[in-house]
Amino acid sequence: MALRPKRLLKKLGLSLASLAVVGGGLELFARAQEPGPFSLFDRFPYFDSETDGHWRHLPGFRGRWDSTWYEIDDRGLRGVVPLPTDAENELRVVCIGDSCTFGKGVLEEASWPRQLEARLAAGGAAAQVYNLGINGAYGEVYSNVLAEHADARRPHFVVGGYNLNDFPNALRTIDEKVFRQRGLRSLIPQSVRDSLGRLALYRWVRAEYYDRQKAKDMAASESLASAASEGAETNGEAWKAERAHLESIRDRAREHGARTVVFLFPYESQVLLEEFDRRPIERIRGLCDELGLPFVDLAEEFRREARAADPMRRLFIKGDRYHPNPYGYGIVADRVQALIAELGR
Repeated sequence: MALRPKRLLKKLGLSLASLAVVGGGLELFARAQEPGPFSLFDRFPYFDSETDGHWRHLPGFRGRWDSTWYEIDDRGLRGVVPLPTDAENELRVVCIGDSCTFGKGVLEEASWPRQLEARLAAGGAAAQVYNLGINGAYGEVYSNVLAEHADARRPHFVVGGYNLNDFPNALRTIDEKVFRQRGLRSLIPQSVRDSLGRLALYRWVRAEYYDRQKAKDMAASESLASAASEGAETNGEAWKAERAHLESIRDRAREHGARTVVFLFPYESQVLLEEFDRRPIERIRGLCDELGLPFVDLAEEFRREARAADPMRRLFIKGDRYHPNPYGYGIVADRVQALIAELGR
């Protein structure tokens, strides 16, 4: 006998309610697994800057956004670091960069600026390390943020944490296509993905999916990049713009008597694959040489640390090909500390 409409609607309602309860429970469980205090929902932590239209952190913000716990001081920086005191052994370091400098996906104490501060302090310095990293930032924003904060902090060193996607190159272009326009990802509009990104359960599913597809995606990305035209890497106008931003950073640092140091975060593919295209890295190294800036390519150090364990040690957040995990950020802090010691104040 067919179900009556009322009974059918009742059963449908109960089923939907059960799904909602299960989904809500899974969402709460997924949120509890993310680093930092538990939060029921995500809150947007930025406002648009009048200087360049890019985000700046809301001063005093405390909450979660896209899996990361934010604690922003009253000046708009991650973490609470006092202003200079000019003590004799005080060592002031300003760190500029994007989400890899801010420390997306990890607690503040695990970010490389904070790990660097701990290492410098352990070496006897009264270290003050300021984290000026902002999610999604790029060369122009790095320069502007430095201008906004340098006067009050009077750095001895300005350390720029760059990514390959800060510069025009074939690998950047192909990486975006491979990871954003293949498989299931191509079926979900970016606007929908952005909305779903507020859900911890979606973030967990996304990380699992990326992790399972990782080997295939990385191989495809590097293979295509190696065979690609170098046109994107030799784009004169784009490179001129990036050179101008980096030169501006160097000059602003010099106004305070500070040295500028540049390092390059590797992609996870460059760490795990046996062969990868080094041309974009060498192009950036050449740019730093032109400007007289010490340059650190971290790819080989990440590769060595990954291969020091069997199976290979994970150095990036699960399901994320850009952002290191706390161990990976420790490699960055070690290398920057060594370079600061080598250069001296």
